[in-house]
Amino acid sequence: MINIITIDGSVLPLFLGSIIYNKRREMDLTQIELANDICTQNTISKIEKHNIAPTVNILIKICLKLGLTLNDVFSDFSDKTSIKEESILDAIERDVLLEKIESVDERLSLVEGKLNDNDMEQYELIKGIVDYHNKDYDTSLFILDKVLQYTKSSNDDIYTLLSYLFKGLNYMGQEHVDRAQYYFQMIENTMNESSKVSNASDLEILFICKTLANSFNYMNFFDKAYDSSQYGLKYATKGNVSYFLDELNYEAAISVKNRPDEKSNYEDYYNLAFYLAKANKNEKLLKLMNAK
Repeated sequence: MINIITIDGSVLPLFLGSIIYNKRREMDLTQIELANDICTQNTISKIEKHNIAPTVNILIKICLKLGLTLNDVFSDFSDKTSIKEESILDAIERDVLLEKIESVDERLSLVEGKLNDNDMEQYELIKGIVDYHNKDYDTSLFILDKVLQYTKSSNDDIYTLLSYLFKGLNYMGQEHVDRAQYYFQMIENTMNESSKVSNASDLEILFICKTLANSFNYMNFFDKAYDSSQYGLKYATKGNVSYFLDELNYEAAISVKNRPDEKSNYEDYYNLAFYLAKANKNEKLLKLMNAK
């Protein structure tokens, strides 16, 4: 099985060698030039020949020097289990979960009138998420309830869980923390009890994990935040995917800082989150971390 990032800096996937080699050649760098201030030329040679895999710290420095993000180096393996071509709605949902909501209404208008019944829950979910980002909380809650009517609130359906998540976020926006906690707890219970959520992508699962961890930290439920971040990190490790690794490590850092039995791991999680955010050009997270 291909290895991936762990908190102790252990090895990463061997397939990275080809990506590093191609990018280095594209930038007209020698192995010695790439290795400067990072590692030895021999190490770069072994990485490119797939003889060894880089540690976390070395990979981050290589990415920064080559102008690569972690999404670049893991892109061929993210959601690799999906064999269907991405639909228009899938593409819009992905962008919305990545907070790229520009022109979403225009893109949705292109599919209106062309959707079947199976598409409606995803279509309405996207609309509900956009309304949440626009702080139209009441409208968002109304639309998310429509999604739950489509899914019949089936807890093993990803659109049910995402609806619960954004209902919780809407209630947090309205400062109804108890109501938010109710929906977050329903998600946590489902993910603890079920080994598989139907029709879920890696992006959706990891988005839920990092958002739950962030929300629980905000509410000072640090044990729950830690559990959600660890669920996400373990899921990413098992599936060889890189979505939100910087944010998951950051939320883990915040949670362990407030857990006496885990406090010693704070700097490890925090530093890894910082370098991952830097390598992945996550300006929003970097701004937050620099402010602290």
